[in-house]
Amino acid sequence: MNRFLSFLLLSFILTNSFAINGNQLCVEEIALNYLYETVNDTIFWNKIHAIEFLIDLGFNEDVDAILNELEINYENIPEKRIGYLRCRVKNEKNTDKKNRYIEKILQIYMNPSSPDIIHAVESLAKLSVSLKNIPQLEFLDSGKNNICNAYLNWSYVCPDSSLSSIDYTTLFKTLQSDNSDYRRIMAYGLKFLGKMEREPWQSVAERAINQPTEYPFSTYLLSGALSTCPEKERKSHYINLIKQKLRILAKRNESINQYEAYVALGNFADQEDFNFIQKEFLKLYSCKNGAELDKNKKDVLSAMSYALLKTSGHKKN
Repeated sequence: MNRFLSFLLLSFILTNSFAINGNQLCVEEIALNYLYETVNDTIFWNKIHAIEFLIDLGFNEDVDAILNELEINYENIPEKRIGYLRCRVKNEKNTDKKNRYIEKILQIYMNPSSPDIIHAVESLAKLSVSLKNIPQLEFLDSGKNNICNAYLNWSYVCPDSSLSSIDYTTLFKTLQSDNSDYRRIMAYGLKFLGKMEREPWQSVAERAINQPTEYPFSTYLLSGALSTCPEKERKSHYINLIKQKLRILAKRNESINQYEAYVALGNFADQEDFNFIQKEFLKLYSCKNGAELDKNKKDVLSAMSYALLKTSGHKKN
């Protein structure tokens, strides 16, 4: 059966399931099952991304069991241990335990002989850990120094205590830097910052909308603008413009742009986006066993699954 016929058959089954059940249970289950399936992917970072999506969707007990198994294989392997520990931090509800996992990543970052320092500083930034008060490392390799400093800039934007807020001055200074790596990584980090205040968010939104096509920088800006939107701005005219641009990117064939677009739509979690995401999800899912679905497209399918479940209002029972 060719891909088109496979897609038609799957669409027919799902459409009739909706007619019988009056909900999106069937397609939701397919998306959720795909995330669990990807937890066993041979591509490590695809596995980690699927686990992070499951955490965000509230499947914490299941993830805890998954991480207990991963601990045996990855806790002491450079780079992979960072992905494992990052998931532990995200999934842990107990503050003391969470801080112990953060401390493990911090110790890896602060050890000059660690082969995965860049992975460590990136994950600390993703976890919104400010490194303002941590001594800055210097490397002989100028390229490594540059990337490390880019992630440090991102971490400096994060609040350094419960009483502080996002450092918007550093944020906009970095987004306007002459250093392309600083700009790119700061734009990428936007979506991890949480909800912004109204005025700085509008500045980010305008920048994202008006940014000339410069992939992946422009994609990161759009994804960040949608992900950090304050609750009171969800109906803003900026949002329609941002989502229009992200939908265009989502339908194109560049994996990095597709991935970012679907993560952003999932973070925003607007049920109005469900039908669009479902249609695109079914297209890609219908050929997921084909040779043309490489590791990047598999990762895109995970992001689609996450977005579909978030926009459907799916909750763990």
